[in-house]
Amino acid sequence: MPLMLLLIVIDSTLLHRLAVNALEKELDADLRSSVEGITNYLERSGVDAQDFELLENASRILLNDNVDTILYSVTNNNGLLLSGSKDLFEMTKNRTSKLKSFYFFAEINQERFRVVRSTFDLTHPPVPQKISIQVAVTLNRRNTLDNTILIGVVVPQLLLVLISFLIISISIKKGLAPLSALQNAVSKRSEQDLSPIDLPNIPEEVSLVANSVNHLMKQLQNLILGQNQFIADAAHQLRTPLAGAQAQLELAELETDPLALKSILVKVQQSLDRLLHTINQLLILAKNQPEAVSMVKMETLDLNVISKEVASEMAPTAVQKNIDLGFEQSKMPAMIKGNAERLTELLYNLLDNAIRYTQNGGKVTASISLTDATVELKVTDNGPGIIEAERDKVFDRFHRIVGSGEEGSGLGLAIVKEIAKLHGARVSFSEEAVHQGLQVLVCFNRHIKNKQSL
Repeated sequence: MPLMLLLIVIDSTLLHRLAVNALEKELDADLRSSVEGITNYLERSGVDAQDFELLENASRILLNDNVDTILYSVTNNNGLLLSGSKDLFEMTKNRTSKLKSFYFFAEINQERFRVVRSTFDLTHPPVPQKISIQVAVTLNRRNTLDNTILIGVVVPQLLLVLISFLIISISIKKGLAPLSALQNAVSKRSEQDLSPIDLPNIPEEVSLVANSVNHLMKQLQNLILGQNQFIADAAHQLRTPLAGAQAQLELAELETDPLALKSILVKVQQSLDRLLHTINQLLILAKNQPEAVSMVKMETLDLNVISKEVASEMAPTAVQKNIDLGFEQSKMPAMIKGNAERLTELLYNLLDNAIRYTQNGGKVTASISLTDATVELKVTDNGPGIIEAERDKVFDRFHRIVGSGEEGSGLGLAIVKEIAKLHGARVSFSEEAVHQGLQVLVCFNRHIKNKQSL
């Protein structure tokens, strides 16, 4: 509405100015016709330039007006007043122009007049001479017509604005009614109600918003269910080693044989180690959740360096199982954008899983290769592998393969998946492993500073 009012002001000003200009041209033409009337009278009547008594009488007819006061003056080429208003003559005698006819405004007896002056040659005898005629009229008619035009322009436009305002108000209120219904439906819900919003007979535009809200609620519901399931699984995983440790400690209280007591304490230590490992894995997984991504600082680094360090740290663990642990780095630096701490955890979990599930005397190899656009990290082992039916499940939290013979938290590959997602990488099982074993492939986007680095 403020914009509409601004447009109305501009439009009304332009229309008023155009109309007033046209009006003033017509009124000036009427004023000019009065001068022509006096000129024609002088020409036809043959009045002597020295005797204008007849003109004085004729002016009452020629210049009669019920609205405005009209004055005239006739002067000769010497600037002497021959007939008409002395006041008009005195107030305008200094006005000069090279034009034969011209218009101007003048103030006479504290009242504004519009004046036209015209010069012509009086040719009839006895003595031809140049005569100047002035006719002045007050501005009453002009002002009245000006105001009438202004009212005629502004009032209809204001009515148009008012009607438009009413139409727009009603239309917007009706058009936004579905949004109000959507707002009420959302605001009245409790934080526990994530069921879809059902608003029948709503426009397509609002239904798109409602569908988006429903989609968001569905995602939130799945997220909450996932978090609840995670909490339940975590509680179960933590409860099991604690319950085992508690049971062993209760047995230790009753045991008197030192050898049996030592055996019980070893089992307690194993339960506590398993508990500590599970807690550490849970903390690592929580640290790599999507909501924690904003806190991660990414930098350009060489994956060869990190992989070599982790492989060196895992070597003692491999030696305990007589496993041949190897590392093959790329010929050129494997530069990626990533977080060194997270990538270390990813590599640790990959190698830990490979060593844990590979039989004694087996072989585990971590290798890095480059393509034009990617850096590929491969961890290959010759262990029992994973059957096709289980491959989609092993990345789920707390999923452990039945019959593997190894105890674990079931979080290792879930952590790998979350860290890879954080780095925009893809995790998959490669088909390069033959006959036996498993190869996990993590494909990163390669960070190339310039073409020469290739």
